[in-house]
Amino acid sequence: MGFTGKEALKFKLQYIQAFNSMEATLKRLPVKKLDPAQQAQLAITREQTKRANALYRIALHTDSKSSQQTLLALAAKELTSEMTIPVMKQKEYSAGEAAKKLGISSGQKVGKIANKLGIKAEQPGQNEYGRWTNSKSRYSDKEVPQWVYSECGVQAIKSSISKQETEEAK
Repeated sequence: MGFTGKEALKFKLQYIQAFNSMEATLKRLPVKKLDPAQQAQLAITREQTKRANALYRIALHTDSKSSQQTLLALAAKELTSEMTIPVMKQKEYSAGEAAKKLGISSGQKVGKIANKLGIKAEQPGQNEYGRWTNSKSRYSDKEVPQWVYSECGVQAIKSSISKQETEEAK
């Protein structure tokens, strides 16, 4: 059943009259304008939300868990204006700390053993043995890449040392 003829015309005229009545009512309503300070705050909030969304999308496509946590913390900071520190799920050791834990003379020796074993990921990456991070150089204002060892990385070095000592004892 289609809308043709007199009934359709009657319906159309009623519809137009109702629409015009609604439009007139809306035009009579007072338009409440926002305070300029509120408008500025809304604009700032919109921009912060855009930046947070961009950081979130980047974090979703990042393979590095630590980078992902950092990006998500930065996104949260955009929205809350407070920096949240990602909770580390496992203890990480610098080469010097690993050396002390293993009873080795220096962190440099730990690094040499790690390089020999091939347990360091390519920069800027991570694996089960540790991850690359940036830390401030002791000797300048620059940040330098530093490999930090996970418990698994320390244990791999410990196993290598034990194996080497066993072979030397033979």
